[in-house]
Amino acid sequence: MNKYFLFLSPSSIDRVYFKTALEAAGGDFEITYTSDNKGYFVTDGKFYDVLESLLMTMHDDLGIVITVLVSHEMKALEEKALREAVSYFPNQALFVTDVLLKEFSFGDFSSLPLLKAEFREVPHELMLTAGTYLRVGLNGEEASRMLFIHRNTFNYRLAAFVEKTGLDIRDYHNALLLELYFQFSNHG
Repeated sequence: MNKYFLFLSPSSIDRVYFKTALEAAGGDFEITYTSDNKGYFVTDGKFYDVLESLLMTMHDDLGIVITVLVSHEMKALEEKALREAVSYFPNQALFVTDVLLKEFSFGDFSSLPLLKAEFREVPHELMLTAGTYLRVGLNGEEASRMLFIHRNTFNYRLAAFVEKTGLDIRDYHNALLLELYFQFSNHG
């Protein structure tokens, strides 16, 4: 499953070195820069596994800090999380949920309106389907039984939820993002 890998550094990034280092780690993708110190690339989510040690090597070689945020999309919530991640998690690769959990644990709910906005336009029956799916441990058969709907109807609704949100909750970090929404959506 492809993911966005958003990166940010407090200083300019040596583009040639950065690209060479990512390619040496098995990366085969286009890098898009939005400024001298920020950008993104899209690749298989498994690339995350090699990224953590690579960031420390880059830090040691270049003496710069680079933080990478992995996400299912690139919207306002992810942009804010990336800015926060640089201060919370320098030289690390992490997920949006890691940043949200850190913020929420400090009593900082400034990202909550952006998280709520992610699901504002999703129809109630799709949110109910996705929430039930989470509560039964991602078991589609059990979720359809609890919702009193046919398994095909459940599959259709789950696919519609994924299509509407871009959030495939069969992925742990995506499921956790939705769970954070459910847990904190009634907060302030």
